[in-house]
Amino acid sequence: MRYNISRILGTMVALPVAIIAWIVSIFALDIYFIFDLLISVATFIIFYFPTQRLTSRKYLNEIGLTRRDYHFVNGQLNNAQDKIRRIFKTFVNVRSIKDFRQVNEIYRISRAIYFAVKQQPGQFFKVESFFYSHIDNALNLIEAYTRLSKSPKKSKEEKQKLEQTRITLDEVKRTLEADLRRINEEDYSRLDIEMELNKLEQKRNK
Repeated sequence: MRYNISRILGTMVALPVAIIAWIVSIFALDIYFIFDLLISVATFIIFYFPTQRLTSRKYLNEIGLTRRDYHFVNGQLNNAQDKIRRIFKTFVNVRSIKDFRQVNEIYRISRAIYFAVKQQPGQFFKVESFFYSHIDNALNLIEAYTRLSKSPKKSKEEKQKLEQTRITLDEVKRTLEADLRRINEEDYSRLDIEMELNKLEQKRNK
């Protein structure tokens, strides 16, 4: 994310200054080495945080989030990423092409939502339910289904439950598709506007 660039810039500014402060402290001040090191660390902190906050403020203003909201969204993204990885790991337990397609579609849609919010953190609030419940529901069902479906000698009742779970997973997939559409609707609206503008430009040039 662009926010990480502010951390890099903060380090690029603060680190050289901290090194200079350390060298000056060693040769100009007659104090113990540990104090030289503390002066260097304090100098790094003094220059790093103001630089990082200043350079990140513009980005936060662009996406319309406060620093607190941004860190909250970033935490939710990290949690979702772990859950999506766990969905990916369930592929080893899939025993049929039909099940593979179903799990793969849920995995792909979840990844698409994750990356859309990662690129535009402000989109998080359009699909909060994905992060709070939908991804958890998908993960729990997939892990249980793929684990139980590979068990041998299933009873008729157990097979019926697995079939019902497969149907439920289709419903989960449709819920995720609705989340993805909610994220993309603004881009599609913008695309319609661009196409209309292009048509007007083409007519003007005729």
